[in-house]
Amino acid sequence: MSTELAPLAGNLSFSFEAMTAGGVMEQGSIHAPSLLDARRAVINRGLLLLTIRQTEVHVRRTQLRVADLGLGLRILADLLDAGLSAGRALKALEDLAPPAWRSAIPALQQSIREGNGLAAALASGPIEIPAVVIGIAQAGEAGQGLGPAIRQAAEMMEASAATRAAVRSALAYPLVLASAGALAIALLIGVVLPRFAIILADLGESLPPATRFVMMSATVVKAGALPAAVGAASIFGVWRAWLTTPAGRQRWCEWLLMTPFFGVVRFSAASARACYTLATLLDTGVPIASAVKYAAQASGDAAVESRMMLARERVGAGAPLSRATAEFAALTPISVRLLRSGEESGKLTSMLLHAARLEQQRSDRMVQTSVKLLEPVLVFVFAAVVAIIAAALLQAVYSVRPVVT
Repeated sequence: MSTELAPLAGNLSFSFEAMTAGGVMEQGSIHAPSLLDARRAVINRGLLLLTIRQTEVHVRRTQLRVADLGLGLRILADLLDAGLSAGRALKALEDLAPPAWRSAIPALQQSIREGNGLAAALASGPIEIPAVVIGIAQAGEAGQGLGPAIRQAAEMMEASAATRAAVRSALAYPLVLASAGALAIALLIGVVLPRFAIILADLGESLPPATRFVMMSATVVKAGALPAAVGAASIFGVWRAWLTTPAGRQRWCEWLLMTPFFGVVRFSAASARACYTLATLLDTGVPIASAVKYAAQASGDAAVESRMMLARERVGAGAPLSRATAEFAALTPISVRLLRSGEESGKLTSMLLHAARLEQQRSDRMVQTSVKLLEPVLVFVFAAVVAIIAAALLQAVYSVRPVVT
């Protein structure tokens, strides 16, 4: 016999086997905050509990903005540094954290009450926490202290948020320019020229060659817009599905790294994230094998992550990290040289941080340069298109002038 008991306040699911007073076997499930609460609920129903175990529950996890994640971690680090325990710090965080955090704090508190550490609570909580943050928290619990570790994780997230904000800010003007130019062109082709064509037709005049060319181009674009959109959407859907597979994502990232200019920017940014993460983890006492694993995940590039994991196997076999990363091209040549220098001088952490700064500055500089070049290119392209349309429009205007004899 199968039954489901009324759920208690909690997000854990348990399945049980029990026997009624009449000797009938029952199997069922119940939701409860903890295993103890689930046991009590079954026994209070008058059943003889035989077995009970927790079942896996698939909870939809919330994806926080990087800026919100960094701010929440910063506040949590301040509370921990003030001497509060993890449970009391989470309690105080309810009133201080960004709104995106607040719905997840009760689940984190419940996990702490069940005896889990803060790292385990963050890993199993309802918000998506990067693996590198979990690794830093675990190192803090085992080593130098939870407060300083969470602060380092917060600084890492804040640096990532600042980089993203800088890129979005740099792209704001080109996007506005492109939107305004596209709107102007659509207005000229879709409204102004067709009305002149009607006027010329009423006057019995034929369209000038330039005007006919622009009108024909506009007609072709309109006719092909829907099929092109459907085809693009289909290709995009297939591409996204391919990217969800590990092999597809890695292959795509490998191809991106081979592209001129963009590949260099992407490789520099991924190396900067990996070096910064590696330095932070090693500084908090994480073993090098685990640190390389989390650094690979933090790189944000599937191809770089795969190369880093291959280098990790070499490190596990006793090879120096600089040689392993150079063998698989897991980091940029500059990063590898600084890594080797750090190994030889005994200043590995500081050299990794230096490599991260250099590569981040390099990628930022290249992005800023490309954005600065994008602005005049867009101006030239839209000016050329508008000039062609204006020429067609002027030809249409001059074609209706009376001929002076």
